[in-house]
Amino acid sequence: MPGHRRISPAEYAVFQGEVHPAAERVPADMQLYRNGTPWRLVPIADLDEWYTVRTYGTFLEHEFEIYHEEDDTYFIGVVGRGDGHWLAETWAKPEEHPEVGFQRMDQFTFEATVPKHLVTGFREERTDHLNRPKETDES
Repeated sequence: MPGHRRISPAEYAVFQGEVHPAAERVPADMQLYRNGTPWRLVPIADLDEWYTVRTYGTFLEHEFEIYHEEDDTYFIGVVGRGDGHWLAETWAKPEEHPEVGFQRMDQFTFEATVPKHLVTGFREERTDHLNRPKETDES
């Protein structure tokens, strides 16, 4: 779909010193991609690194994950936050923000299509999955 780009979560693997977009395919293997197409299926044990990057932004003074980007909008969401009362109340009054497409998927899942200019305070959070001990310099 033109103008549509997935942002978060984004999964990556480092194999033989090269970073690749990746996706776990079976419990022990990772599909690596080059130029957007599947390139190689690699055992997870052979990876130098494997990590996920999640991108967050602020909308109406609350933090949301940014899932997709369109030409002029972000598709954002949050699942199971303690501030669910604020979310439920805000999502129940879409007329207060007519430029936003609010969606409530279930009791705890809130999503919205938001004009880009309403989203600020971007940050990324990296989660490493291999949990290998870090090498230390003994010199």
